[in-house]
Amino acid sequence: MFDFHEKRKIRSIVYSKPMVAFLAFITIVLSFSVYNRYIVAEEMKHKLNIREDELHELEERATVLESKVEYLRDERGIEEELRNRFDVVKEGEQVIILVDEPESAEEKREILPLGNEIPKNESDSFFAQFKFW
Repeated sequence: MFDFHEKRKIRSIVYSKPMVAFLAFITIVLSFSVYNRYIVAEEMKHKLNIREDELHELEERATVLESKVEYLRDERGIEEELRNRFDVVKEGEQVIILVDEPESAEEKREILPLGNEIPKNESDSFFAQFKFW
């Protein structure tokens, strides 16, 4: 065991102002280092979450594309896709084209063979223009 005086020498060295300042400096430097590592770890977690979300989106897209590939491998799928994109029909089939009703005022007028126009509503007549005078 140490002698009482020797313990006192060690304590006086350890508890001296320069040693306390040195230990405080080391503590501050280490705490900055730990804080920087913490920030880097948080950034990595954030990036990992973003990448996992992207991975899930890509996996969903892959399943959709795989189902579309399976659909197009079938004869019926190819035929349906051709009909949708290129308006193709088989021999013996008839095509029905549906036309929407015209919405503008000029499209609503019925044109006679001589070029005379028949107004479809009151606002198109000649006298309707003078009502507000």
